[in-house]
Amino acid sequence: MTSPFLSESELRTIVARGEGQFVEFKSAWDRGSSSPKRLRRRALRDEIANVVAAFANADGGLLLVGVDDDGTPTGHGFSEREVAEFFKVPLRRLNPATDCRTAILGLDGHEILAFQVPIAPEAVTIGGNGFPYRIGTRIVREPHEPINDRKQAYRRVGYEQRFCSDATVGHLDLDLAESFLRQTPVGDRPVMEALRYYGLVEWDARDWRITNAGLLLFARRPALRWHPRAGLRVFRVAGTRIEYGRHRNVTQVGRADPPLARAIVEIRESARGQVRVSERLRGLFFEDIPEYPEFAWQEALVNAVAHRDYEVRGRETEVWFFEDRLEVSSPGELLPPLTVEALREGRHAHVTRNPMLVRVLADAKIMRDEGEGVARVFREMAAGMLREPVIESSGGLFRMTLFNEPVSRAMGQAWSHRVGTMPTSDR
Repeated sequence: MTSPFLSESELRTIVARGEGQFVEFKSAWDRGSSSPKRLRRRALRDEIANVVAAFANADGGLLLVGVDDDGTPTGHGFSEREVAEFFKVPLRRLNPATDCRTAILGLDGHEILAFQVPIAPEAVTIGGNGFPYRIGTRIVREPHEPINDRKQAYRRVGYEQRFCSDATVGHLDLDLAESFLRQTPVGDRPVMEALRYYGLVEWDARDWRITNAGLLLFARRPALRWHPRAGLRVFRVAGTRIEYGRHRNVTQVGRADPPLARAIVEIRESARGQVRVSERLRGLFFEDIPEYPEFAWQEALVNAVAHRDYEVRGRETEVWFFEDRLEVSSPGELLPPLTVEALREGRHAHVTRNPMLVRVLADAKIMRDEGEGVARVFREMAAGMLREPVIESSGGLFRMTLFNEPVSRAMGQAWSHRVGTMPTSDR
């Protein structure tokens, strides 16, 4: 056990935001009878082992024991010796052993047992009893082969996690970082400590080392020296197809270069200016209706930024507005086992190419981390009586296309019913 790594105010913010891809609450009480009883130690040890292994096999995360599912802090009620046993579960029950950062945290007078779980270098099992994997707020079982394949790919390619030997703290826009991270649970910390909390920087006893993720998010402008094509561009096409030569009908209407903490906001505003709005009569009043649902086009854009392959330096993320559709494309095809079919059908799947970026963006409320983004895009389009989106992953690109063409009401109701029953999924 180590000293607390979250203050009470930071913990309160995390709990208030609820569970997600990176946070799990676990009650220490059995409420099956009229008076709550402590969970049996073995049952709680099993729960801890299951959640820690699931986080380790996915993107890491924070387990809080002593918080009910609804976010109510209720404490644990175990002795100091029993708590010490719980903290040893990741080392004793998991194979390979997982070295978590642990602490007893205080919240509203209750003791909360915290496990900060790192991403494991290889698939973790619970005493030979399967490989749990975290998907949004769910835990599923997966074979170890795909888990190890993803981990090997991240170690081999994982652009975001690598340290840039030429970068120093002076290359970071610390004012931007401080402002951006203020929206996160650790936003009141000194900016370098907040950056270190997310693994964006590391102290090596002599100086700070800066990760590529840190540079992508917060490098001083001009930041293209670190990645020449990490930006985004927005185009407007006069028509439904691109024409060349003297009939050229393409206009670049927006561009945003890194750092991504600025670029995401800038490109979102550029795109917003291209989403057309019409008036529709509802009851006695007219209301403005955008041609694409707000959540749908923003999710497509942020998803492209968060999950693109930054190892690719020859292409940018592009947003194309045609008369009949919106196309958002980014470098990097889907990572196995995620497939286009899985996304379209809403099957349980979660693979993150850039877990560090995703966690920062989620904590800063730029994106959601429940793993439901793509499925909700389909639901929003159906609710707007619009054609089903098209998802493609080929030629080194991932593309999502939204159509502003309505479908018949009967087709829309049938589609809405189908997507309404979709399990959540994520790119």
